[in-house]
Amino acid sequence: MTRSKETKDKYVELRAEGITIQKAAEELGISNNTAGNWEKSLKSQIADLENIRLQELQQKYLMSKEKRIELYGERLLVIKEELSKRDLSDISTPKLFDMLIKCSNVLQTEYVAPASLSKEPMHIKLTWGHPIPNKKFAHTKKESDALP
Repeated sequence: MTRSKETKDKYVELRAEGITIQKAAEELGISNNTAGNWEKSLKSQIADLENIRLQELQQKYLMSKEKRIELYGERLLVIKEELSKRDLSDISTPKLFDMLIKCSNVLQTEYVAPASLSKEPMHIKLTWGHPIPNKKFAHTKKESDALP
């Protein structure tokens, strides 16, 4: 390996790390003119190394969609289990239900619809559920205001 090749490789690394052209030139002992020429000729290599570094950081610090679904799904199960055990005296009922709804909403944002293998359109009939029988959570609207 020639000194020039090693220096160019180091230049690519420095630039991919975000070091300025001038600072990289100073560190490597090359002229600003040479650094400018290398910047043009090594542009794709610098971009490739920047992308590799960014992907490594994302893998290290960001959760994948699958991991987020798993995490919130587990939390949702724990909250549901706790709701089933409690008489709701320690934590207010609205607060526990709020937690349940928030976790459910997060899971909904992670939902990925399965791809249909058929070219025929699917027809699904949607119906409205019955109102909650517990008067504590029932809406205060008049029955005449209710949806049909």
